[in-house]
Amino acid sequence: MKFIVLQRDEIENFIHVEQAQVHGLINEEHHNELEHILDYVKHGDQLQFIKKSSTLLPNTLRLLYIPPLSELGITTGETSVTLEWTGLEEDTLYIIKDDEPLKLRITNPKAGVYYKTI
Repeated sequence: MKFIVLQRDEIENFIHVEQAQVHGLINEEHHNELEHILDYVKHGDQLQFIKKSSTLLPNTLRLLYIPPLSELGITTGETSVTLEWTGLEEDTLYIIKDDEPLKLRITNPKAGVYYKTI
């Protein structure tokens, strides 16, 4: 499982930020939220599961987790989830720090993501 931090860059729109900065964005008070999204089977009722073709995520700090496709019942094909300009990968937790709403597109009707604003 990977952690990737996405932050808006004025020139390149999105850049991947080094993993070392995760602790700067996720502090002690967020750790409970982090555990919830990683244990999405147990805490699914406290998370949003997005399975629509296009969703606007609010601005601020967000956690977005794409479960392994096999756990969503998908055996073949692309993950087919994109966040504006960035393709997202399965079994990855994205920490998104941004001051503007983001568009999430899911083109595989079976694919979905767990999401929480913190």
